[in-house]
Amino acid sequence: MIATIGQRGIVLLIVAAAVPYLNALPNDFTLDDHGLILSNASVASFDLATMWSGDYWAGYDTNARSGLYRPLTLTSFAVEYAVFGPSPLPYHLTNLLLHLAVTILAWRLFLRFTNDNAALWGAALFAVLPGHSEAVIAVAGRADLLATLASLVALWIWSGARTTGSTLTGALCFALGLLAKEQAIVVPALLLCIHWWQHQRQQRTWHWQPYGMSALVTLVYLLIRYSVLGGVAGLDVEPLDNPLVNLAGLERMVAALTVATRYAGLLIAPNQLSADYSFAAIDVSDLPLLDTVAGLLLAAGALAAAWRFLRQPDTFGLAMMWLVICFAPLINVLFPIGTIMAERISYAPSVGYALGCGWVMSEARRRLGWPLLRSLGSALLLVLAVRTAVRCSDWRDELSLFRAVVAVHPKSAKGHKGLATALADVGRVSEAEQHYREAIDIYPRFDTAHYNLGRLLFGTMRYDEALFHFERACVLRPVHAGAHLNRGVVLFQLGRLQQAMEATRAALVARPNWDMAQDNLRDIEAAHIRVQAADRRQENSE
Repeated sequence: MIATIGQRGIVLLIVAAAVPYLNALPNDFTLDDHGLILSNASVASFDLATMWSGDYWAGYDTNARSGLYRPLTLTSFAVEYAVFGPSPLPYHLTNLLLHLAVTILAWRLFLRFTNDNAALWGAALFAVLPGHSEAVIAVAGRADLLATLASLVALWIWSGARTTGSTLTGALCFALGLLAKEQAIVVPALLLCIHWWQHQRQQRTWHWQPYGMSALVTLVYLLIRYSVLGGVAGLDVEPLDNPLVNLAGLERMVAALTVATRYAGLLIAPNQLSADYSFAAIDVSDLPLLDTVAGLLLAAGALAAAWRFLRQPDTFGLAMMWLVICFAPLINVLFPIGTIMAERISYAPSVGYALGCGWVMSEARRRLGWPLLRSLGSALLLVLAVRTAVRCSDWRDELSLFRAVVAVHPKSAKGHKGLATALADVGRVSEAEQHYREAIDIYPRFDTAHYNLGRLLFGTMRYDEALFHFERACVLRPVHAGAHLNRGVVLFQLGRLQQAMEATRAALVARPNWDMAQDNLRDIEAAHIRVQAADRRQENSE
């Protein structure tokens, strides 16, 4: 009987996790997929040295200082690129299989804390949550999938058998999670909650070895991270990506709590989804008062949940603690991170949400009766699965994706810039120009939008306008080699050869040994010599 339930559960979870995302398999690469895969030299050449000894973005931009270290994720991309090349289908399929593995593993872990039906309903809910779409559909979401999978395996092992082998195996999985994405750092805190639940509910004795191993793994990881990145924490955060960095102290914490309430909406009522929440999709200078009150209540609720779990641990309390622990380092309250909000961030925390929902449904079963609960639960899963399937079409390509972003957040600077780029790629130049200008109006310091608009204007031979935007890009980001190079090209077209040489040399300072810049500089210098010679001949003839 138990085996039959297990087999049916696995079939149900395979259907729930896979079917809503089948519509995503034909999708193209989008967003960070380009920089991490298609334009990543280390991935294309299978350069393990660069992937394991450099910044996450070093293969795309040698000057990258993102403060991210995720070599395992990059290695998975490199393996696929070596086998399949730049075809997106295998990458999407891998992400789908990872999501399926996480779903089944979450179910098996839930069975340790609740009954069969609650565990199955919870895992099925996790499988179809629309908020997971970014982590599963965007190939770059692989980092969240790998980190969550490795974290769940470590927790599964450490909360089960208590042998030396299991302790070491769990430590290996924890290490792999950290090397996939930094968020796995919360595993020891989650394990502490699980062990406390087991100690109080099952009278299990404490097993301290995993904590010693997790401390050792964390120390080694931080030392490696410090050696590679030159620091433990992340580097400077761009206000464009996270406007909260413009706020300080208590003001930032309150605003961050206000924004964090949107994650609750993302889990409970995911009717509006977006691939971007950056400046000014969320206006941190004018946050609704009710949302601020809700944020403060959310913080109070988290403290109350922790106090209740400490005094009387139960499954619902464990689920709430999972949410609190996973979200705590990601919502900009303790410290600012690289984004104000991102749907992919909810992937690992929602394991706790799913466990809590499964427990609630189990409790409702006793009061409402199984037939009614089954009907309501099935209807909920179907609605969420359909929403997820529909969301897949938004990620079909960059044009579809950024149209969806701008529709939800008309004030998103990155949304307008992304839509402009997608429109330019299909030859719709006038529309692209309009959206580039909209992006710059929203965020005047948007160097990439200035640069892209400059290239667009150069293509229509509006050289003076193009020069203005290239110069703005150079001022806003002095290390932008492309902006300096293209400024030199425009100056050359305008006959300002001395300035063109200076601009091209600036490009070589920002990006030494750049073949294109070196070729341009030789051409400009040769033209300058010809002009000087012509001037001398004219002077002599006079």
